[in-house]
Amino acid sequence: MDAAKHTAPTWPHAIATLGVGGMLSVPAVNGTPSWLDRLSLLATGRPLAPAHAVVLGIALVFVARGALLRRRAAWYGLMVMVGMGFAAVAFGGDAYWRLPLLAAAAVALWVSRDTFVVRPHPDRVRSAIRIGAVLVVSAAVLTVVLGGVTISSVGPDLAQGLAATGGPSGGAAWLPGALSMIGGVGLLVLVVTLLAPDPAPPPGDEDERRRVARLVSHPGSDTLAPFALRRDKSYVFSPDGRAAIGYRVLFGVAVAGGDPVGDADSHDAAINAFLELCRRTGWRPAVLGASTDLVPSWGGLRSFGFGDEVVLFPDSFSLSGRQMRNVRQAVKRTHNFGVKSEVVPEREIGAELRGRLLDVASRSLGGAAERGFSMNLDELLTGYHPGAVVAVAYDEHGDPIAFQRYVMAGQGLSLDAMRRLPEAPNGLNERLIVDIAEWAKEQRVDVVSLNFAAFRELLDAEERNPVEKAGYQALHLLDPWIAVESLYLFDRKFRPGYRPRSIVFRSWTDIGWLAAALLTLEFGRTGSVPAAGTVLDPATPMGHPESSH
Repeated sequence: MDAAKHTAPTWPHAIATLGVGGMLSVPAVNGTPSWLDRLSLLATGRPLAPAHAVVLGIALVFVARGALLRRRAAWYGLMVMVGMGFAAVAFGGDAYWRLPLLAAAAVALWVSRDTFVVRPHPDRVRSAIRIGAVLVVSAAVLTVVLGGVTISSVGPDLAQGLAATGGPSGGAAWLPGALSMIGGVGLLVLVVTLLAPDPAPPPGDEDERRRVARLVSHPGSDTLAPFALRRDKSYVFSPDGRAAIGYRVLFGVAVAGGDPVGDADSHDAAINAFLELCRRTGWRPAVLGASTDLVPSWGGLRSFGFGDEVVLFPDSFSLSGRQMRNVRQAVKRTHNFGVKSEVVPEREIGAELRGRLLDVASRSLGGAAERGFSMNLDELLTGYHPGAVVAVAYDEHGDPIAFQRYVMAGQGLSLDAMRRLPEAPNGLNERLIVDIAEWAKEQRVDVVSLNFAAFRELLDAEERNPVEKAGYQALHLLDPWIAVESLYLFDRKFRPGYRPRSIVFRSWTDIGWLAAALLTLEFGRTGSVPAAGTVLDPATPMGHPESSH
């Protein structure tokens, strides 16, 4: 396919389609000027009944939007309309002087056919066929069974046979209106169905996930890379297979979680592959948590910062100094209560301890479901994910009362889950973070990522304008549910470093769908399907999962 044709603008087709839709609707408006009636006749031929004109005009609005989004179904629809125009001139008595206009439209559509790259998905086509079949059957049932048929519309023999069944044969006054309504609604549903983006793909299979696991361990992967291994994510790889993007599709928005994983030299190629996939499927591309360095790689997409990733550097982390007094006191409090702790690889956790830790997790959440997307993993404590370690706190009796799970990515470690019993002593979370920082220093891990500090600059500002004050008040009021402010205040005690993260998206016109998708992903339930006796090992050959301990 020629690249110039592939990227040629489609807005002229969209504007022309909107114009034709407007001209079609002219007969439905009373008191229109005579010149507008003549222009409508030029563009559309013989005037339609007002109701039909309105329905077809609305359908063309959807088609115009489909043309703007490069939907091949919109191109087919426009070609069909031009063909119907030719048929109306040839057989329906429309004026011959409309032929040059129709010919010009046909040529323009044919020349630009390669710009309509989003082909209708087979599932959408099958749905449209089913909808069409239901419409035909419904019309037949209404006509024969409920509405009756008129004697003049059928032959005498057939009419006599229908009357013998006891059904009405004189026709129903409401039938034409009902059929018109069914046809109009059905047409709009068909158009919307065929113009819809592809449905969400199935999650990646185990072979793909093992490939991604190897890329996650690559030194070029950043601290959000482990979260690409969630079971609910699909994948797109760079052509050389050295980088990949994990994403989910919701409401037609394909949301990538953070930067590509794998070799940094192949990140741009993975981004291009993801954007090309979105072009072919009609999805709106978006990224939640793009790093500042890679935002320019997303080409002409828009972006805005929504917060910072909170990170500790084990080599320089220390509890000394006045600024760390609160953390020191919290850690000391746990020692006074006789709390012991250890850091253990998740795969080495036995069945008994695993069950007790899962009970801690359940009681910590109060029975609520696991939620999150950008910095949350699944398969809690199953040993499924490679490189996962668990920091566990025990009370003076040796019973587990809190734990934190961290997952390895390149040269970094990222916090995934932080759970503690509600009645456990305060300071446990601080204690385990300090323990993991010391462990990471021993293991020569460069960085430990804790979580996101969303809207950090807004929360940290000493002076706020009226809009910022309103935003701060909203965050403060919603904190019991979304914990943005309380999490930031907790993080700030560690005097961490911050890495800005951004949301990347295609257009401001997508902002409503984008917000719906991101909020659903972050605050919706995390699908966690236990791994049935397998673990995800990047070193395991394809198709031969290693047995779990």
